[in-house]
Amino acid sequence: MASLSLPKVSFFLFVITFAYFSSPSAAQTKCNIRSVYQLGDSLADAGNVIRTPGASIIFRANQAPYGETFFRRPTGRFSNGRIIIDYISSAFKLSFLNAYLDRRASFSQGVNFAVAGATALNSSFWAARGIRLPTWNTPLAAQLGWFKSHLQSTCGSNCAQTLRSSSLIVMGEWGGNDYYNGFFQNKQLPEVRNYVPSVVAGIMKSIKDVIQLGATRILVPGIYPLGCLPLYLTSFPDSNANGYDQLGCLRNYNDFASYHNRYLTRGLASLQREFPNVRIVYGDYYGALLTLLRSASSFGFNQNTLLTACCGTGGRYNFNFRTVCGSASVRACSNPAQYVHWDGIHLTDEAHRHMTDIVVKDMLSRFGCTV
Repeated sequence: MASLSLPKVSFFLFVITFAYFSSPSAAQTKCNIRSVYQLGDSLADAGNVIRTPGASIIFRANQAPYGETFFRRPTGRFSNGRIIIDYISSAFKLSFLNAYLDRRASFSQGVNFAVAGATALNSSFWAARGIRLPTWNTPLAAQLGWFKSHLQSTCGSNCAQTLRSSSLIVMGEWGGNDYYNGFFQNKQLPEVRNYVPSVVAGIMKSIKDVIQLGATRILVPGIYPLGCLPLYLTSFPDSNANGYDQLGCLRNYNDFASYHNRYLTRGLASLQREFPNVRIVYGDYYGALLTLLRSASSFGFNQNTLLTACCGTGGRYNFNFRTVCGSASVRACSNPAQYVHWDGIHLTDEAHRHMTDIVVKDMLSRFGCTV
């Protein structure tokens, strides 16, 4: 899910963690993953949007306190530390993926193509429906273009074999920004719901593209429970108490996210039948995040700040669009490890770590990895 341009956000993730393996090197040996390629939005961006000419983002991931917990400096990641793809790479004893637009970086073990604010569908699709996107939007099709160019320049005619034998593609999460832009431009839930088939079709087409390139292991995360994010809770309050679930999340927006994820899983099942020799795995970020929220204390999170951002400017959810995390006057909480939410739409390093612990066993078994 996630991303963040002027009021543009998104949502994303998938996971693999240290805890599942006796050691990260065991994962590399048993799964034979030697390179990882990530496409997506702000949930996976490791520094592309801050290098995108003309990009104007509301969450300033190139400013403190972003990155303060692990990297001790801002890196362009939308968290206080590591994001999901960092945990994936570490699990296979690979270095963190560098942003594609960091031309001085090494790409020997994969590339991160994700860009904050990116949509699954091209800007022209949304413009035809009265939804404006920033001119610098880098949608899925554009990121696939980067991926193909990178492959051509690095492995040429050997790319298919490289992808087939030792690579992992993380496709998304996608859709969070597509829907966010609709909601924040006054589109109602029923109308935005009608866009889900088109969004999922765009994701399916892109998965077919990477399969044609040679990919045989693909992770496809679903979107978060949108109604549990401080940004949505602040922007779309429900006057009816029944509009909130027991956690305090917005029912309608969680139901919408579930609808997208169900549609996505049906599409993936169809693709799996079409390509039986390719392992296509759905990453249940929705369920993983809900597990953290429902059992917060057992994971070490503060029950009293469950739906509150660590980095923000006050109010019930510590989120205000006028002064968001990364602004000069905004400070982070002193104990981010006790918070699930970092800036109102993205999660903390600790939340990312626990989400990986929840989903890794099932995901690796589906990829046929032995442990």
